[in-house]
Amino acid sequence: MKELTYKEFAARREAENLRLIDVREKDEFAEVHVKGAELFPLSEIRAGELPQEDEREIAVICRSGARSAAAAQVFEGAGFKECINVAGGTLAAIEAGEEHVERG
Repeated sequence: MKELTYKEFAARREAENLRLIDVREKDEFAEVHVKGAELFPLSEIRAGELPQEDEREIAVICRSGARSAAAAQVFEGAGFKECINVAGGTLAAIEAGEEHVERG
């Protein structure tokens, strides 16, 4: 598993066509999330549900980085290409500026 800070992820996201999966719960996602993130809660991942894989490399984000690291390990164990854990999570995205997030 790779790890990038939110700023590193944001700088590479478009150029590398990175897919961002937010593994927080629905209420957390509805409150605030990174623009363009897909919601796929860790509770569902732990229940054996996985997102449909596509050609893009996956970056995984949560509130601060712990849940996303756990989800990235599950994804890689299930055969997904190497995943990126976004260290600092959504909190770091908020700190980077409101242009990075959507609020409910």
